[in-house]
Amino acid sequence: MERSKNQISMSTGQIASSVVNPLVFQDLATLLYEHYNSSPYMDSNGRPIHVPSMKLFSSMEDFSVHLWRDVIQQSRIAEMASSDRKLSQKHENICRKSLEQAKYLATIYEPYTFYGGRFDNSKTQKLMERMSENEKGEFVFDVGSIDWRDYITNVHIPGLRMHVMKGRGMCG
Repeated sequence: MERSKNQISMSTGQIASSVVNPLVFQDLATLLYEHYNSSPYMDSNGRPIHVPSMKLFSSMEDFSVHLWRDVIQQSRIAEMASSDRKLSQKHENICRKSLEQAKYLATIYEPYTFYGGRFDNSKTQKLMERMSENEKGEFVFDVGSIDWRDYITNVHIPGLRMHVMKGRGMCG
C-alpha cells in the first residue's frame, strides 16, 4: 500500500527473483543432480537408482538435432540386434512415433523452456526501500537474500521427497 498526503492507493507489485537473484535452470538441474547423486532414490529392491546429469539445450534446433541423433542410434542398435525384418520395422515405427510425440511436446513447451525474459520487480524494490525496519521484519520478501543452493537442497528437495513422493525411494 502506498500513502501520499492522506490518500491510500493500492498498486500491484511483482515479487520475482529473476532480475535481482535469478535461479537459472542449469543451476537447478545441477543442484538436483548433486542431491540425487549423494542421496539416491532407491528401487523396490533397495538398490540406488543412478540419475544422469541433465542435458539442457539452448534452442529447439539443438534439441531436434539431439532427438534425430538418438533415434538414428537406437535404430542402428535395433537393426544389429534383430535379423527379423518385421521386428525391426516395428521398432522403427515406435521410434518414429516417439520422436513425433517428443517434438510435439517440445513445441508446446517451447515458449516456457526457452523463455529468456526477466521479471521486473522495481516496484517491490522501491516499496522495500520506503519500509521501516519493523515493516521489513514483518514482510520478509527480499529476494536478493535467497540462498538458492541452501533453499533447494535443504527445503525444496526434502519437501518434494516427503510430501510429493511420500517418502518412497528413501533408504531405511
